[in-house]
Amino acid sequence: MFHLEDIVEEIATKRQGKLDSSGGTVGQEPDMWRVYFSDGKEPIMKYFKNVNELRLIRCPHKSAEPGFVPSGSIME
Repeated sequence: MFHLEDIVEEIATKRQGKLDSSGGTVGQEPDMWRVYFSDGKEPIMKYFKNVNELRLIRCPHKSAEPGFVPSGSIME
């Protein structure tokens, strides 16, 4: 499942862009994704109804690097 602001690649063209919006029925998975491309080529924006045309490159909602997470509070 993609999230807004994910960096994705259009598999057919290898262009990378950012997921900008999604459409569909509230409470259900989106049935359309809008991707903004920043590579200077046309089109700068494209709608995708088939999620299989996209591949996730990076999700900004996940930690980029693994790190140490203390098991207890550091304020004790």
